[in-house]
Amino acid sequence: NIITSKGKAALSRTFLAAVVFAAGMGSVNAAPITGSMGLTGNFSANPDLGSATDITLNTVVGTSGTGDIGGTVSFGTVGIINNGLISLASFAPIVDLMNIGGWQLDLTSLSVVDQSTNLLTMQGNGTLSGNLFDATSASWTFSAQTASSYSMTVTASPVPVPAAVWLFGSGLLGLVGIAGRKRS
Repeated sequence: NIITSKGKAALSRTFLAAVVFAAGMGSVNAAPITGSMGLTGNFSANPDLGSATDITLNTVVGTSGTGDIGGTVSFGTVGIINNGLISLASFAPIVDLMNIGGWQLDLTSLSVVDQSTNLLTMQGNGTLSGNLFDATSASWTFSAQTASSYSMTVTASPVPVPAAVWLFGSGLLGLVGIAGRKRS
């Protein structure tokens, strides 16, 4: 037997430390999305803007992008509306509302802020995913001053990993190392 019992123990500790470290790092290729995108497009209101119970997004075009999003969404980027019917009266989450610049937007909540003959303003939360990034929480706002065109802003809201988690993981690795030295 070439590997001694001390060698096996050291190898086991090294492997355990590597597993703990890798688990703490998460996926190497994925990360939360940062940034925001400005959008515009055409929509229709049923029956009209002031009394709409639902709206249908028909087109989406990028007007701006920042952060990770800015690499693929800018002025003139054309997107696709997939599930554009949005009920204002009885909202239900919408999976894959739109795709633009490789990003998918899902809506999870909606609140009508203002609705009148000349204005419809809404806001809510959702999930932004795509382009090899982790799905990330997002907030959105929607504004229309006519019954046919809208503007929308989507802002990624990544949830940071608390520093305490990183500190705990570092401490755990240190304890594994100390325990290994005491056994040797």
